[in-house]
Amino acid sequence: MQINTRAQLEAHFSQLSANANAKVISSKRRADGMMELYLEGEPYTAANGNMTTTQIFALYKLPVMPLKTAKGKTPAMVLVHGGGGTAFKQWVEKWNDAGFAAMAIAVEGQTDTVVDNLNTTKIKGSLKWQKHLNSGPSRDGIYADFDKPLTEQWMFHAVSAVIRAKSFLASQPDIDEQHIGLAGISWGGVITATVMGFDNSFDFSIPIYGCGFLDSMENQYKEALQGNFAYQTFWEPGLAVGHYLKPSLWLTWRADKHFSLDAQARTYHQLTTDYSVSIKPGIKHGHRVGWQQDEPYLFATQVVRQGSVWAKSLAVKNLNSGKVQAEFIVNLGNQEYQVTKATIHYTKDNGHTGNAKWLKAEMELVASKTQPGRYTATSDVLAMGVRHWFVNLEVKIVNENKTYTVSSTLYSN
Repeated sequence: MQINTRAQLEAHFSQLSANANAKVISSKRRADGMMELYLEGEPYTAANGNMTTTQIFALYKLPVMPLKTAKGKTPAMVLVHGGGGTAFKQWVEKWNDAGFAAMAIAVEGQTDTVVDNLNTTKIKGSLKWQKHLNSGPSRDGIYADFDKPLTEQWMFHAVSAVIRAKSFLASQPDIDEQHIGLAGISWGGVITATVMGFDNSFDFSIPIYGCGFLDSMENQYKEALQGNFAYQTFWEPGLAVGHYLKPSLWLTWRADKHFSLDAQARTYHQLTTDYSVSIKPGIKHGHRVGWQQDEPYLFATQVVRQGSVWAKSLAVKNLNSGKVQAEFIVNLGNQEYQVTKATIHYTKDNGHTGNAKWLKAEMELVASKTQPGRYTATSDVLAMGVRHWFVNLEVKIVNENKTYTVSSTLYSN
């Protein structure tokens, strides 16, 4: 298989997405209720020079109480781990609790068995996961395999694995093939943003932390990616993420040192369709904390129920004399909710936003009298020299007793 151009890459993934079935090499029901699967992957030349067909390890489970779609079927998720991760059954179970079928895949040829029988209840990047036969390539640093043929590069196999997992879900009789979403954490977020540029068939996408424009960030990514032809020509998510026409949620935290807020903003600003942003101060960076946030489950549920995002930023405005304004729309259908407060977060620091000193202040919040669900937050605390700012709106759903965060898009001077 020869793939040498971006057009050929797009054609390959498009054909793969159109395939209604993914070949299952083996499967078994585990004692914990998970279905353990090996899906057929892409061909790969192993270290010994032999061509082999790779396999994709995955965990899959249906929910006990499914969220039924209009067809009376179950919505589903493809879940993509980040660096040091694997197919996590805990993440599958979180989505099951929200009413979704879920398939977590391992994109570096690993299983969920820890080498040397370490404590598998710990979710840490330092754990080493057992590789399986026919595992294909692992991630080599930051696109460090750029000198290999495209079909030998890790990102090629990762994107393919995501699309094949979706094809498996779409072929299941209980699954509504029109309501299959995609979520990824950290490197999984980068993969998610990349897949969005190749496959528009996912019902919605949720990149957590990870984004595009990695080579613009003042950290290890910029250092590693200068002059990286493969990344800049084939794998940069910003090249084609704007082709994605379905809703998306971009979840992160203010002080993330791996992925900057401005790189994330450059990525979602490519989109022409509905998207939500949620920037949650203090949540940290990691697999477990990523899947513990409530916003992805509400977001996905509302997209399945009403075909649109539950809340989004309409506009951010830098007026004059330090006065700024952010407008939001909240659409939760018949659910009773309260908008409890709005806060502005701002910094004067240049460089990577994860290293910046951030300040916070409460804002004046006004609900529209003529447009239900529309809110305007205003503040005059910004002085000259502010580099970045965004606004957080806190929304409490009454019968759940939970508070959710929807953020404005990032404003940068």
